[in-house]
Amino acid sequence: LVNHVNYKSGELRDMAALTRKAHAAGALIVWDLCHTAGALPVELDQANADFAIGCTYKYLNGGPGAPAFIYAAQRHHGDISQPLSGWWGHARPFAFERGYVAGTGIRRFLCGTQPVLSMRALKGALVIWNDVDMAALRKKSVALTELFIQLVEAKCGAYGLTLETTRDATRRGSQVSFLHDHGYQIMRALIERGVIGDFRAPSTIRFGFTPLYVGYKDVWLAVEVLEDILRTGAWKDQRFAVKEAVT
Repeated sequence: LVNHVNYKSGELRDMAALTRKAHAAGALIVWDLCHTAGALPVELDQANADFAIGCTYKYLNGGPGAPAFIYAAQRHHGDISQPLSGWWGHARPFAFERGYVAGTGIRRFLCGTQPVLSMRALKGALVIWNDVDMAALRKKSVALTELFIQLVEAKCGAYGLTLETTRDATRRGSQVSFLHDHGYQIMRALIERGVIGDFRAPSTIRFGFTPLYVGYKDVWLAVEVLEDILRTGAWKDQRFAVKEAVT
């Protein structure tokens, strides 16, 4: 199992190259697309990927509780199985047989009844993608992250931030991560001011850039808030040091 984009650093991995290495070693590979789908082009068939999983609540805009997804290359459909059984994955779901017979192909990965409201919300969100040029989306993603890095280093460089994400845009997803010894407090202060990122221990603060609706003005405003919090020391307020359940 390999993250296509590393959840902490934002590094974009070479799917085709790593898949070739896995196959050369006699292994199959599962790609995690949670930080990829909806942020940049994904060519699973072109990379000869075996399997992939991902979520739809992030860049695909499905919202909280949106269902996950799974991909299996067609060449594996005759051999795959999964440990969970439910009537939607049954070969004859309305036969109500005593024994369980898995459906054929990708259908066998279905399990119980889908969350209908979440599926409806996701369906509405996915309609947008019919008219999205993924190359243009990726171009904007790179431009947003480049601008953010440049502005943070220009305006906040004196406050102990270290870039964790690669500078090579071809190896970067649609997020930028910085390191700071007091990253948790800084992120809490940012969120209170309306700049929503998150924190990953021990010192990573992450910023995601959804190209469909995040604009360049948003990047400027976010950096202005970050600079103000660092310059004034607003993050030192003791309430920001209290650990919350969700970071």
